[in-house]
Amino acid sequence: MAVEQVEPLACGRDAAEVWEHAAAGTLDEHERSCPYCGSARAGHDRLGAPAARMAAEPLRPPPSVLERVTGAAVAGLRPHELLEIGPDAWLGRPAAEAALRHVVDSVDGLRARHCRIEQQGPAGPVRVGLTVAARVGVDLRSVTARARRMVVTAGAGTLGVPVAGVDIHVEDVWEEPTAPAGPAGGPEPAP
Repeated sequence: MAVEQVEPLACGRDAAEVWEHAAAGTLDEHERSCPYCGSARAGHDRLGAPAARMAAEPLRPPPSVLERVTGAAVAGLRPHELLEIGPDAWLGRPAAEAALRHVVDSVDGLRARHCRIEQQGPAGPVRVGLTVAARVGVDLRSVTARARRMVVTAGAGTLGVPVAGVDIHVEDVWEEPTAPAGPAGGPEPAP
């Protein structure tokens, strides 16, 4: 699947990076003062709580989540930023991509980096491309299969968009820090 470049904000910044910086609390001076970055942060803030709730729900999410995600989509989206989910029904691509990143983040052993959704024709199914980081030692086949199932379920059941395929590229790994051992191999005593 060819990954299409996402158009940057009017100030030249990538909205996904601004969202990541906001979530991590690492906004730079430009991102804190720029009105375009501020608008992107506001979109992230509106999506953060509903998407986190959606990620915590079982694999059969209730239909009400679609209404919450659709309501959180930013007004004034350009046509290429919309997914057609039915007659006269549209969903903002950035909102859907953020929701699916949160779904993948709920899989133990994976952290979503980027998500791109490509729709195959009007109101047609979508292909989802994800890049992730994996925890060292995790069974990649098992966790990526679980992530695929969750994305397909969330796409069809929650977002209202049938998912024709999910491509997951592991681009990085991380290792969990180990706690230092105390006497006789037990945990380190609290100070």
